[in-house]
Amino acid sequence: MRNVLITGGSDGIGLAVARRLAAETDTRVTLVARNEAKLRETGFDYIVADLSQPEGVELVTQRLGATHYDVLINNAGAGLYGRFTELTLEDQLRMMRLNMDSVVVLSHAYLRRAKQGDALVNTASFLAYAPFPGAAAYSATKAFVATFSEALWWEYKKKGIYVLGFSPGVIATGFHKTAGGSVASFPRVLVQSPRAQPRSCSRRCESARRRGSSLASPHA
Repeated sequence: MRNVLITGGSDGIGLAVARRLAAETDTRVTLVARNEAKLRETGFDYIVADLSQPEGVELVTQRLGATHYDVLINNAGAGLYGRFTELTLEDQLRMMRLNMDSVVVLSHAYLRRAKQGDALVNTASFLAYAPFPGAAAYSATKAFVATFSEALWWEYKKKGIYVLGFSPGVIATGFHKTAGGSVASFPRVLVQSPRAQPRSCSRRCESARRRGSSLASPHA
């Protein structure tokens, strides 16, 4: 049976991907998020952890050390909309810990034990390639994830361990409201449904794998 661990799995892209993977034969999915009530509603196995805090990251790191997962999807992330100096520094640092630090720590824990055929997927964003005034720190965190993933792909490709940076476009989820903005601020032509992302991610990952690429963008 294939074991898959997905962070940020209580809603949005993470939950949509989990449901698609669970529909496949012999796939067991475990979700990570901080909201236990939402996790319980999914019906999947879960770990309650706030990955913006060291204690939450350590909890998941311990699980990765005790259980082998064929696939790790680092999908947890948060955003903040607003001018840089108008947002509190602490809120932005908390976002950076979640979007970058947790990805680095969990990737390290996973890759140390990964076997040939295993896969690590890190969710970035199209903003990794399009710096966004009004979300300066957020777009910078996603540029980090994309660059980090590409470098790891090169380091591990000859070992048969696949690393991918997935960069979706604008997704109609609660992310934007939580970040202090609205999906309505983006042109409608750019907005996608979270239900389309699992199929899109699978297609782009396979396309990137065939091309020998480490990045899957909205236009791949």
